[in-house]
Amino acid sequence: MGEAARYLLDLNLQAKQHPCACGQPVPNCEFWKDVIPLMSPEQAVAGSQLVRMRRFPSLLRDSTQATLAQEYRPILEALTNIYRKVLDCTGTEVVVDSSKNPSHALLLSRSPEVELHVLHVVRNPHDVVGSWTKKKGYLAVHPPRKVISWWWSTNVLSEALKRHAKTYRLLRYEDFTEHPGTTLGEIIADVMGSPLPLPFLNGSEATVHLQHVLSGNPDKMDSGKIKISPAKKNANGSRQLMVDLLTFPLQYRYHYLPSSGSPD
Repeated sequence: MGEAARYLLDLNLQAKQHPCACGQPVPNCEFWKDVIPLMSPEQAVAGSQLVRMRRFPSLLRDSTQATLAQEYRPILEALTNIYRKVLDCTGTEVVVDSSKNPSHALLLSRSPEVELHVLHVVRNPHDVVGSWTKKKGYLAVHPPRKVISWWWSTNVLSEALKRHAKTYRLLRYEDFTEHPGTTLGEIIADVMGSPLPLPFLNGSEATVHLQHVLSGNPDKMDSGKIKISPAKKNANGSRQLMVDLLTFPLQYRYHYLPSSGSPD
């Protein structure tokens, strides 16, 4: 589904009219046209404020209580109805939502109808900064310090989801690109209980069919044969030093520094 939760709770993003990955405007897409109305504009406006990352601590405190705060209930009900609609229409067992805001996942963990599995994907901060500081499609460009702030908050808050999900897996993006088949098999086993065949994968080449992905990196909209490979390094001496200084504690934790050893 791409970053569906983020899209559904952001009227400003919807107003930009980015198409679905199938190429159709989202309101006209055969997949989404009957799903989007399940989140009313009023719920989207309220949700955009209630499920921001800065609200994560208060939502985390609320998650320890038996009853969810009244203000969150309509948003959670609407999201749950949307996922149920997707399952009913597709006949699938699993919904994959790649929204990066940990608050979305934390809220969904409160639904009795949602079995939450968290895949926490970490990427080298140098590559993350390099990606966000270069123009790509409809995505805005952001300064390095802002990107580093996002990198810190997203990773720290994602780790806090461990106690609120049925399974939690920390995955370095670089490890995935090196061993895509093994990694995907382990992820599937987390959710389904055992690995499943991966007919779309041939070594490091994936055959991706038409998808109904919302929002996110334009690269996610690609289909056909896609090579899974590490990102090209962007040399920038002064920026590299700044990134290292501002991120070294988490770089050490995630084994990006030479002295930090191998990943667990």
